[in-house]
Amino acid sequence: METWTAGRAAALCAAMGCTLAEFAEYLGLSRSTVAKWNRTTNPRNPGREAQDLLTVALAKASPSVRARFHSYAGEASQGHTDLPGTAEVNSRAQVADAAAQAEQLANDVAALGSDADLIEYQRSELGRIAVAYVHVPLPAVFADLRRVQNTLTQALHTRQRPGQTHDLMFLAGVTSILLAHASQNLGDHGAALKHLRAASTLATAVDSTALRAWTCGSSALFHEWSRQPAAAVTAALKGLQYNSGPQTRRRLLAIAARSAARAQRPEMAHDLLSRLDEPPNRGFASVDSVEDFGGLLSFPVTKKIYYVGGTYALLGEYDEAERSSAQAIRAYEQGLPQERSYGDLALARLDHAQACLGQDNVEGAVASVARVLDLPPEEQISQLHGAMASLRDQARELGGRRHRAAGELADRLTGHLSTRPRALPSSCA
Repeated sequence: METWTAGRAAALCAAMGCTLAEFAEYLGLSRSTVAKWNRTTNPRNPGREAQDLLTVALAKASPSVRARFHSYAGEASQGHTDLPGTAEVNSRAQVADAAAQAEQLANDVAALGSDADLIEYQRSELGRIAVAYVHVPLPAVFADLRRVQNTLTQALHTRQRPGQTHDLMFLAGVTSILLAHASQNLGDHGAALKHLRAASTLATAVDSTALRAWTCGSSALFHEWSRQPAAAVTAALKGLQYNSGPQTRRRLLAIAARSAARAQRPEMAHDLLSRLDEPPNRGFASVDSVEDFGGLLSFPVTKKIYYVGGTYALLGEYDEAERSSAQAIRAYEQGLPQERSYGDLALARLDHAQACLGQDNVEGAVASVARVLDLPPEEQISQLHGAMASLRDQARELGGRRHRAAGELADRLTGHLSTRPRALPSSCA
């Protein structure tokens, strides 16, 4: 276990190339807390929670960052046999630093005036990030998103031709949606809403129906996870009025169906589920400019099945819930690496556990829950907390009817929820 002094924490901050504010944001701590480690006189060592966060941050850092950290901290490198040698690490660090400097130079020059290449590059970067978001823990993804955000903001603060301003604002709107989801997955609902407001404002400015529809869908998701299912239904149904692509419409219908079930409106939930596979009305787009990015900004068949399973679980129709959630779990496990959404997979396992408990299959529920409890900290997205709490209550109720194994499951979930650390860089749901 790492022991973190103020000096070692400062060395990690420097190795990561972060400012004090960026380092605090990355760890999920206040700036004042981190500032206490960096005081020139009487610096304070990180507390117990910060010790864990710093340990995880170092473990998830790249080999070059770890090498710089040990160098700055005056320590011998504690590398593992599977890591590259010191010379290779230093070489990689130089390559990465040179590329970063070249990118910054290009961004600075492009910001001086119009640059179609800048727009195309940032578009491709957002596509890469949207795909990575699904299966890669958030630290690197979030840092990349911030770089895109900074570049687009800088470009928009300079004089551009109208067409290029439109494109930059659209890309800024897409970036805001991704940042909203990242913030929500990290447990900061307030930050998520700020990014969502920016996305909505930009969607209106560029008159993008696709951006409007996606913003409505994300707003509905955030309402749902904030225990406002009726508001979630309203937001999702609002998004359906816009001319968007088939995946975007499926996403809105699925969110509305699950939220209706959560709001105890079963007839509406069944009606919305029945519409999931209906062809769109004549005149609707065959694809839209947001879902075309892929990754998090798409709604593939596996994700639809996961939502259907969750909806049936909330409706208490446990046979259908178990069938759909098991199908989603298999699809995620057997799919391509870039399609394996670990956030959705974990939540699908909890849906499966809920369905098993509903059928008195405690053994099946225990098996599904175990796979989630064993997840590493960086894959513990904040939405798991609410799902586990609901499952614990269900197991506790079943345990009260003399199902000993269900009572033991409830105790295990209670123990996990009471000791669960703050969600550190994680992913989507």
